[in-house]
Amino acid sequence: MARLLIVDDDEAVLAVMAEALRNAEFDVESAVNGPQALEQIRQNQFDLLITDILMPEIDGLAIIDKAIASNQDISVLAISGGGPDQDGGDLLEAAMLSGADAILEKPFLPDELIRTARALLR
Repeated sequence: MARLLIVDDDEAVLAVMAEALRNAEFDVESAVNGPQALEQIRQNQFDLLITDILMPEIDGLAIIDKAIASNQDISVLAISGGGPDQDGGDLLEAAMLSGADAILEKPFLPDELIRTARALLR
């Protein structure tokens, strides 16, 4: 069973994503912020990282960098809805340049998330 780490500072979005992926039979861990995510990455091996980009403290781009540095085989799915002054597409483009393997712009359906996760883990 593939092991996933989901990172999002919006706890409601995080809960929906985690539940959908668990129902699709993934082994899911979650983190509500960058520091928590980095601690999980230090302590565990994951097959897939799903991270929001725009977060306080440590953003998703830094999390992607650290995850890839600690595990060259990890797949990365970047997600974002943008922010008050930013377009989600610009953030997702930056994520692709930072090493993300795929992107999803919020809002997305749980089925899109599951399909993308499965494709990245093939």
